[in-house]
Amino acid sequence: MSQLNRESLARTLILLGFFLLLFSLIITDQLTLYVHPRIVMLIEMSAGLLFMMFLLQGWKLSKTWNKPTEECKHWKYMPFVFTLLVALILPNTSLNASLVSNKGVNSQVTTEISKKDYRPLAPEMRQTDLIKVDDNNFVDVMSELYRYPQEYVGKQIEMSGFVFKDESTPQDQFSLIRYVVGCCVADALPSGPSCEINNATEYSDGSWYQIQGTIENSEENGKAVPVIKVTWTRPIHEKSSPYIFR
Repeated sequence: MSQLNRESLARTLILLGFFLLLFSLIITDQLTLYVHPRIVMLIEMSAGLLFMMFLLQGWKLSKTWNKPTEECKHWKYMPFVFTLLVALILPNTSLNASLVSNKGVNSQVTTEISKKDYRPLAPEMRQTDLIKVDDNNFVDVMSELYRYPQEYVGKQIEMSGFVFKDESTPQDQFSLIRYVVGCCVADALPSGPSCEINNATEYSDGSWYQIQGTIENSEENGKAVPVIKVTWTRPIHEKSSPYIFR
């Protein structure tokens, strides 16, 4: 086989590899483990473009099958091969409790949100006795609780997330965390309230729970912060889309 054949074959296989990688993520609905749903369509279009490039390169390969060429420098394709190998070897998993300490709970999310005088849920949260938190209202509810905690003392709240504790967490508390994603998983920030319960030590890091409790106030670094006095918990499976997308 001539040198050009080997180079053309390498290009064809690399294009096929990247197409199959994106295609597998698309059909298994795993793209949102990496990017915001609003970007999914762009990636699907990219997969289609890669497939057309693969077909074109395959056609070129058939046309140059027996033609001689200059020496091929295979090292220039190593970054593409390395990327494919890493993508195939590493499992498709979501961010977990082990990374929360590195990013810091609530501080960055709350700071970013508080730059805007935006309170879409304030009227509803003031009127209801039970605040139900879901994927759609998580960011706005957390914004209200951390900016105006005194307004919601005594109200019931129901939400879900995974348990996180570190060395500074009191023994009767844990944080109930969700990762908030702006664009892609690289900018994901952990956010969630502290939960107070007598047997907090029995809740392991990373385990998912639905909880209900009463909102109370505590003090952290001289600032009022919300704490949920838990009345009941229920173990749940990790959500198929574990992130909160802004």
